[in-house]
Amino acid sequence: MLILTRRPGERVVIGDEILVTVMGVSGHTVRLGIEAPSGIPIYREEIWLAVKEENRAAAAAQPDALPADLPAPAATETEPEQP
Repeated sequence: MLILTRRPGERVVIGDEILVTVMGVSGHTVRLGIEAPSGIPIYREEIWLAVKEENRAAAAAQPDALPADLPAPAATETEPEQP
């Protein structure tokens, strides 16, 4: 693990395409701005762990626990009737 000291406004570059900027520091809280290509997902760790757990649970689900039929598609808006 690389440990750095940065002040507000200072940046860290990761690879060629990711830029992390320290936006502010307040007590024990640091605000970061992250610039990355749109194809690179960025998650807070707790969200990433929750998604990973949901994916694991879905992969482990028994096929008989899943619904047999797909739900009917939602009704679509049609043109109004002519008077």
